[in-house]
Amino acid sequence: MMIGSIKARLHRDIVADPVLHGLVLNLYLNGEEYPHRVSDYFPLAAVDDPTLERMMRDHMADEDKHIALYRRAIEKLEQPVLVQPLHDIFNDVIRRHTPVSFAIESGADRDTCRRKLAHFFAHLHFLEKRVATSLHYHLDACAHAPSDYPGKVISAVLGDEVRHVRYTRDVVMQLLPAQAANEVLATHARAERRANLDFSAFQLGRLVREQAARFPRWRGAFYRACTAMLAGVLVFA
Repeated sequence: MMIGSIKARLHRDIVADPVLHGLVLNLYLNGEEYPHRVSDYFPLAAVDDPTLERMMRDHMADEDKHIALYRRAIEKLEQPVLVQPLHDIFNDVIRRHTPVSFAIESGADRDTCRRKLAHFFAHLHFLEKRVATSLHYHLDACAHAPSDYPGKVISAVLGDEVRHVRYTRDVVMQLLPAQAANEVLATHARAERRANLDFSAFQLGRLVREQAARFPRWRGAFYRACTAMLAGVLVFA
């Protein structure tokens, strides 16, 4: 409950300031754009199931819709749209903490493709689950924002993310036998937990350091202490 209260307060402080709000919306935006910047997301060529192909294409369309929505929300705040280095984007941070690759080589056999697809969808499942949790906090905070437009955007995106969380796990269970599927899910759950600590410590630390004047003084100091705690927990995660 205490962690939830801290997160809720942090998001309230962020949406109260258009510069902070724009920076955080850019974090969400860069995550949505990540599939366009790498070559191994949504590997349609490895899919031999029309239903799964349709779900993947629908997911990709949702991501493109989210890109447009986030860009518009950032522009409404009169803030710049930023392009982050790949290594700073949450998707990429997760991959650095994941001990297996889901990249599918040309000519891979059917069983290999199914296993790699399962790893990809497990990666997506925990990514989308974490993003949805963050968006829940952000949506609640947006009720207190000076502009109501970002809240409408977050609400629309969150509805899609919740659906993505459900179907991605189902796909993993359909692609592999139950024991293998659960092992794959466990691998990606551990990777995402570590990545979340890593990403949060870095991004929150940078935000409160570079934008210190935009936070209430004592809460800024408290958030800096939180980043140190996150970094310490990561060592033992």
